[in-house]
Amino acid sequence: MKNQSVGKRIGALSRAMHRFFGHTFKNLSIGHAQVVTLHLICRHDGMGQNELVQHFRMDKSSITSQLNILEKNGYIERRIDKNDSRGRKIFITQKTKAIEPELYEIFSSWSELLLKGFNKAEKELLFQFLDQMIMNAQQALEDLKENEENQ
Repeated sequence: MKNQSVGKRIGALSRAMHRFFGHTFKNLSIGHAQVVTLHLICRHDGMGQNELVQHFRMDKSSITSQLNILEKNGYIERRIDKNDSRGRKIFITQKTKAIEPELYEIFSSWSELLLKGFNKAEKELLFQFLDQMIMNAQQALEDLKENEENQ
């Protein structure tokens, strides 16, 4: 086990996903990161920009950059939040509604491709392991942030 690297395998899956989505969505004039963001917005039309930041655990400038690209290409529109004039709500456009079924199909096919050959119990166990890894990573990041703040 000493020479095994979880990070290397997760990185390989991440790069494969980026290439798969980049190839699959090349006709949309947006990159893989924007496609993932757009897919989430489709599932939560009208979500706040800060909700995106929290969901992806990315900095605000990275999310803003992705949203700028999506907005420039006509996939989303941002509106002032009625409850917070500094906040923005994000809505999909008719252009996105037209490709929404395709988005869902491609994301589903990617998951199916990755889970090919796993039985139901293995899939459930895999998701439990991945969830635990995510929690471990989040805790480590929180600890780093806390240590930085205490120095």
